[in-house]
Amino acid sequence: MVQYPQGVYFLTGSTFLHFPYFKTEEEKEILLNQIIKLQKEHSIEICAYSIQINHYHLLFKINKENEVALVKKIMNGGTSFVYQKKYKMKYSTMWGTQKTIRIWNQKMYWNVVAYICGNLLKHREIGTFEELKNNIFFSYGYFADKYGEKFIKEGIYKVIDVVEGAEGEVNWQDLKSVKWVRMN
Repeated sequence: MVQYPQGVYFLTGSTFLHFPYFKTEEEKEILLNQIIKLQKEHSIEICAYSIQINHYHLLFKINKENEVALVKKIMNGGTSFVYQKKYKMKYSTMWGTQKTIRIWNQKMYWNVVAYICGNLLKHREIGTFEELKNNIFFSYGYFADKYGEKFIKEGIYKVIDVVEGAEGEVNWQDLKSVKWVRMN
């Protein structure tokens, strides 16, 4: 049986008033570079990610609890700094809400993976699975290649109807109740 890694967290960051700061690939690269920085400079294991026009999702593994604050600092503070410097941003507040959830078991881990992988379909930023697979701004392609497209699509179909609130928050009871789990 495949086990979920210990010390795994799900971080979501939404832009202030859902302003679309990340409409272009160039803008999304700022967030992607922060994810790469977490991996290369801080040895944070990235399990899954997606970058939307007004929010991101990141599933990551840490070794020490205090590294959660480091991840938030780099993702939000680092992104704001680079974005403001590059685009001479008018407003001082880039980020609105953020939520960090600890992953407690294998079922929750795989449901969050599916949720992240299908998030751009959910928000209609992308219209097909083929577009998902060929895009560097989310990890659908990785999971499709490693576990099979049929498997990851099945998971996405199970979680795509999970409701998000106005601030991008998810009712985690909805996500916990999904009956799709990767067993091997």
